[in-house]
Amino acid sequence: MLSASFSNQKVSIVAEEDVQTLSNSDSVGLLTAVVNTVNECLAEAPKYGLQSPKEALGTSQILEAISRCNSTGGRNGRHWVLDPVDGTLGFVRGDQYAVALALIEEGKVVIGVLGCPNYPRKKEWLNHHQSYQSMPKMSDTSDTWEKGCVLYAQRGSGEAWMQPLIHGNKKHTWSNSAQRVQVSAIDDPALATFCEPVEKANTNHSFTAGVAHSMGLNKQPLRVHSMVKYAAIARGDAEIFMKFAQSGYKEKIWDHAAGVIIVEEAGGVVTDAGGHPLDFSGVCT
Repeated sequence: MLSASFSNQKVSIVAEEDVQTLSNSDSVGLLTAVVNTVNECLAEAPKYGLQSPKEALGTSQILEAISRCNSTGGRNGRHWVLDPVDGTLGFVRGDQYAVALALIEEGKVVIGVLGCPNYPRKKEWLNHHQSYQSMPKMSDTSDTWEKGCVLYAQRGSGEAWMQPLIHGNKKHTWSNSAQRVQVSAIDDPALATFCEPVEKANTNHSFTAGVAHSMGLNKQPLRVHSMVKYAAIARGDAEIFMKFAQSGYKEKIWDHAAGVIIVEEAGGVVTDAGGHPLDFSGVCT
């Protein structure tokens, strides 16, 4: 779809996934499922104002498309950054996960889109003690409980937007459902909610707890899988997102790029532990 939108030019994509697993001889069943799912999604393109391919894509075409996602990025040129499923553990558990796409130009993030299929519309349902399997669900026609949203922002616009997911056979309309989101106005640490990752493997919970205590944060942390934490900050559902990685853990740009620009355009600030803006211009290896 990106290639078609840019006159079939070769697009540079930095992504987490590759074709290695799908190319294994014992992955025939998985490959068939991927091919079928991709074609099912492409068939729904008209719902979003896009054009579906004239015929279903074959296995070789889909493998070729995935193999394009091997760019190493860098500070020169235009690079798309894709994470098709951020928060795999949350996805498997039926909890929070995200689909993230960002555009980097000359080392700077300029567009971010963050899909959060299980994110509830109401803040009250975002509770670190509950999973979405156990939450009570209202009728599909009720605005009280409705999950799933897409957030997006463009560099320099000073605006970030959110739309609900499209359900059933409805068609996408930009004007009717989009609403602007802004970060919280709370500046009292005692009243602030802070987010942190669920997994202990890539974050130091005890260190974060010490930092939170020194800052005067009294509330229990909101532990959420994936880049949904950025969505929580952009929507004003939480005030702070802290992540201090375990020694040896290497952060990846696809885990942050889309979320960072959405938070910044919603009025927030994102830095590293030294107070410096995150650098997305490095080469991914």
